[in-house]
Amino acid sequence: MNIALVYLAILLVMAALFFGMSRQLGHPSGWFGRRVMGKLLNRGNQRFLRDAVEALAPEPGERIVDVGFGGGYALDLIRQRVAPARPAGVDISTVMVEQGRARWGDGVDVHLADVAAMPFQDASVDGLLSVNTIYFWPDPAAALREIRRVLRPGGRVVLGVRRNAVLLLSPVSWFGFKLYSVRQVEQLLRTAGFKVEVSEQARGELTVIGRVQ
Repeated sequence: MNIALVYLAILLVMAALFFGMSRQLGHPSGWFGRRVMGKLLNRGNQRFLRDAVEALAPEPGERIVDVGFGGGYALDLIRQRVAPARPAGVDISTVMVEQGRARWGDGVDVHLADVAAMPFQDASVDGLLSVNTIYFWPDPAAALREIRRVLRPGGRVVLGVRRNAVLLLSPVSWFGFKLYSVRQVEQLLRTAGFKVEVSEQARGELTVIGRVQ
């Protein structure tokens, strides 16, 4: 057998695996999404999610939304801090939404929706969190305009993003991710009407905070 063909076959298989994982990260689905992705997302992002929740600083009684909540680790933290209010979770994955509803019941207001078309009234949300999701938004500018629409005066959004240099170390990010520099994320937020702060809690993990002006 031609050794070059063997190497080519191995590369194609690996590319297919990386592409499949990228699709699952952006939109968990099917058996793999149901059995694996929630736990994987919680475990892989735990520190980052904690840092993002700390940056958001939810307070009792506030209306807080987690967009792309995945396995739900951040919403578990937020629930404790906003009680007696109920936080809300938005996700485009039917699998994640079903698991969230089964997990929290009436404790979290869970919605199957896109970040660019959320089922909330204007100026009805105090804070919004979204970690490791912007890479998968078809139109980040439209998404941030929608986030600005639902936030109250004085409200804030926290985006958790990894530096491109860190993301590119994983071949998974070579497929299906749209990468943004920190400056690009800042500019997207400013254009949407936010005052921006950036904090790096861990190497390559940034919390970008946008406050309604």
